[in-house]
Amino acid sequence: MKKDKTIDLQRHLLGSIDLSDLESYNKELTEQERKDYCAAIFAIFPRLEKDIKKFLYEQLIFSSMKAATWEEVLVGRGVFAGAELLLEHWRKANDEHMENTLSKEEFEKEKPISEI
Repeated sequence: MKKDKTIDLQRHLLGSIDLSDLESYNKELTEQERKDYCAAIFAIFPRLEKDIKKFLYEQLIFSSMKAATWEEVLVGRGVFAGAELLLEHWRKANDEHMENTLSKEEFEKEKPISEI
């Protein structure tokens, strides 16, 4: 009987999730904790954005041109979607920090035209 690799992967991923992390993540941050978090993301966001976009491109190339099976395409789509979720989450924190610390004119100048 052939074993389904997709099921093995799902079991591994589910087994690697520590639910205590989810419980602590869902608690509300204080205003100061939120500001500190956004400031930390702001400090490294340009590098995060470049890295994630590079990985997204590589994943797109793999999924569209090098995947040998449909399962590899599906895993690639999942990886792509997860990276995009992280990028959007960190972009919001970056923008929140800029809104709180920059004047409106400075904020508009800092944001790429595509995001205004």
